[in-house]
Amino acid sequence: MLERFGRWVVVAVAAIGIAACSDDDDGSQRSAATSLSQCAVDKIDALADFCRDYLEAGASAADLAAARSALRSAWGEAEAIPAEEGLACSDLALTTDQAVEAIDDTVASLTDAVGGDANGDDCAGDYFDAVGVFCASSLEAEASYYATQGSSDAERKRQERRESARRSFLPTADSALRDGCIDDEEEVRMVSNMGRAATDDLVDQLSFDVVAAANLDDALYITLSPTGTIEYEGEELTPICMDSSEYHFFARRGTVNKLVMYYQGGGACWEKLTCSVATCDTDVDPDGRDNPNNFSSGFADTDNPMNPFRDWHSVFVSYCGCDIHNGDAAQDYVDGPDDTEPLHVEHRGYQNARVVEKWAREHFLAPDEIFVTGSSAGAYGAWFHGPRLSWGWPGAQMHVLADAGNGVITEEFIDEYLANWNFEENLPDEIPEISEVFEDGSGIPGYTKVIAREFPDANWAHYSAAYDGGSGGQSGFYNIMLNDNEPISALTWWEASCSFADVMREQSIDIYSEVPENYRYYIGTGSRHTIWGSNKVYGVEDPEAPPPPPADSQKITTDTNVVDFVNAMLNSGPGGRDEAWVNHDCEDCGLVLPGDPRPDPLQPPFENVDGDDRIICE
Repeated sequence: MLERFGRWVVVAVAAIGIAACSDDDDGSQRSAATSLSQCAVDKIDALADFCRDYLEAGASAADLAAARSALRSAWGEAEAIPAEEGLACSDLALTTDQAVEAIDDTVASLTDAVGGDANGDDCAGDYFDAVGVFCASSLEAEASYYATQGSSDAERKRQERRESARRSFLPTADSALRDGCIDDEEEVRMVSNMGRAATDDLVDQLSFDVVAAANLDDALYITLSPTGTIEYEGEELTPICMDSSEYHFFARRGTVNKLVMYYQGGGACWEKLTCSVATCDTDVDPDGRDNPNNFSSGFADTDNPMNPFRDWHSVFVSYCGCDIHNGDAAQDYVDGPDDTEPLHVEHRGYQNARVVEKWAREHFLAPDEIFVTGSSAGAYGAWFHGPRLSWGWPGAQMHVLADAGNGVITEEFIDEYLANWNFEENLPDEIPEISEVFEDGSGIPGYTKVIAREFPDANWAHYSAAYDGGSGGQSGFYNIMLNDNEPISALTWWEASCSFADVMREQSIDIYSEVPENYRYYIGTGSRHTIWGSNKVYGVEDPEAPPPPPADSQKITTDTNVVDFVNAMLNSGPGGRDEAWVNHDCEDCGLVLPGDPRPDPLQPPFENVDGDDRIICE
């Protein structure tokens, strides 16, 4: 079950060509708002006007009704902007009624302390008038932030504007309260501070609810089942699994404005023989093995205080195309000209991933940070969709981690089999160098160098165990390629362990040598395939055991815990990389850890040495 979780996916990808670029103070170029983030900006701006008008002293019933009507109209206009591009920012979104209710609740919480009518002409009315101005100024600061999100000084200006609004509110509120509402000076200050805190909380809630699907479940992943033809970025997409069954994906709302896009793994196939045997998953089980609600270990454990992603939004890009999330081809595979029984398959991983990307962009309009990752085949999904996600959320800090998908493949595979997925046709035309690296045979290392240079503000990283094993692991697929594409070779995966380790390490070092600013690699001890869903990310010996509290954590090898590597990655960006985000190469790489795959009985290069199973290469 844990291995199946290693196919987890989180995705959210992007709109190409709809964003302009602007120069930051640090010289880097970041894109301006997309139509979807502009929808959020316009909605927050409209809320600012509403706060000011709705709480204005002396407002009549007609004034209040007019303010509500103006808010509904402004939000309708905001939603019309992306709709012109076939995008939506209204599904599961905060409604105007919910926004008004939140403001009313804040007013009600303050009314008893103040006394009087919030919309009257007395001192209470003046107090709430000040609350309305404070609310409006604070929301305007939020709208300005999202309009310039990603620029070097956006967050600084946001905080300065919010603080300025606080400073302006307090003396105005004090003066209103002293004018006949409250006689005691200490009580005046207490009620003013209460209004400041309550309004701050209200603004934080409203702006967050606008940018992040307020009506999406924040406790469990919901199942989404797109059907029919979906138009996106000039393409007509029809989600479907390889066996022609219905496609499903999953999403959950977090409590911070950050998003994990996880691409599920699950093997691959590329002609009749590999597609006829169990080398990949050909459908999505929405209630069982594929549902992320059924997994709670490693980085999927949202109750673990050590998990940096526990509060993030999450989109789980399911996998069933057997094409590393980048195929778009219907194939009738045959074993030669005399084969009269073709095997029909739908390699539609690219279309499925793009459908999920569209949904994610429409529901998480302007995340501050995005962590794109995936395990096994999903690692390639993250790697190849990362550029589009970066274009789609130009204001977000982007991190991309490929978990157990290092691209250790033969040149023969690139030359003869990638075309069966129509793979290269799905690479972004905006970066022509990408296609060139597959034509000249430089493969994943060449691709990584290109995208790391193309997206210098993003962080890129590979994770792999030194001897990534198992029939579905990297050495298993590499052994198939080394043995004339015979799927049965995956059963003797250990035969490729040493050659895989050598090529993987050589590739990682070569990539880093050319793009050291924003690329790192982590090579871990042992032979486990994938790490995302294992408690080994916290240094726990038993991959199924719950992680201990940080103070009690016991290292099982000399490896840096993966969670520390990831935290350092999250602390890195265009302003500078964290000194702790360094390449990691295991010291005792051949030690086979508890839960790691090994042949039974042991076969070379696996040996038992003084009670420990080890991988010993010549």
